Amino acid sequence: MENRRDFLKKGAVAAAALSIPSAIGCVDTSPIRGKVAMKTGRTGEALVLWFSQTGYTERNGKLLAYRLAKLGMKVTASEIRQFDTKGMGDFDLIVVGSPTFYYDTPTYVKKWIGTLPELKGTPVAAYVTFGGPEGNQHNAACSILECLVERGGVPIAQTAFMNMSAFPLSWSGDKVHEKTWMSRNLPNEGTYDRVREYAVFLALQVKEGKGAEFAKRVTLRETSIWFNPIWWTKKFVKNHSILKEKCIECGKCVEKCPVDAIDLSAPRVDRETCVLCFGCINNCPVEAVHMEYGGEKVIGYRDFMKMKNLSVKEPAELTT
Repeated sequence: MENRRDFLKKGAVAAAALSIPSAIGCVDTSPIRGKVAMKTGRTGEALVLWFSQTGYTERNGKLLAYRLAKLGMKVTASEIRQFDTKGMGDFDLIVVGSPTFYYDTPTYVKKWIGTLPELKGTPVAAYVTFGGPEGNQHNAACSILECLVERGGVPIAQTAFMNMSAFPLSWSGDKVHEKTWMSRNLPNEGTYDRVREYAVFLALQVKEGKGAEFAKRVTLRETSIWFNPIWWTKKFVKNHSILKEKCIECGKCVEKCPVDAIDLSAPRVDRETCVLCFGCINNCPVEAVHMEYGGEKVIGYRDFMKMKNLSVKEPAELTT
């Protein structure tokens, strides 16, 4: 098992390698640090939460929760949409995971964290998943920490885990995007080893009462957020709708939509409300969600995986 120094060293090298194309001339912004003293002396209970659309973030969250439990912590693990913040207990560690969404943490996740009760110095950590090496993943993880700090948490760690892209526009059209195809075998065992190492690192940070300081980087990807990439992408998406003749009313699209933009009784998609997360088209089991981009039909994640005979490797701990 790696010690903490080895974990930090490997993480720093990996982050640097991944950020080279988009971080040229990057400058750190204001530091993210706790505003209150860290709650120490207890290491018993952990809360692992995630927002997940196609399963990557959920898979890592479940593995992280499993490893924390093996390290002796009592762990509560949940999708944020299934977690009742009103009945939230007193935890000694809170970890929040999210996909990187248009180079940032989804607005839905940020707003949801804002509904958490006061955390009163609880150690907090973040992880993000991302589908390409230039996804601004460092800053996305920092966004989670910023929100948790606003609720009174004390940051102790953040990291990112790469997987194959679940962004349908990267394979819609004549050719699969090179970066998507290159990462088709991710996550792999190396990815899951990093999740396991992250659990050990978090447990040590909590046990020793060690907070940390983080800072966002001004990069090309970060500045692109200022120009609202969702709005621009939506300009090229047409005919986003539910095909009544195909729909089996399973409710998957409604379940995955973070902004309640889908009404199956009509059926219709509120295109103004839609944040183009692709949760509906990526999870429909019968291709009943229709969308066109640049005049081409968009293929959802699960249909693309079947078409290319791809599958996701599961962590051994979660298959037994």
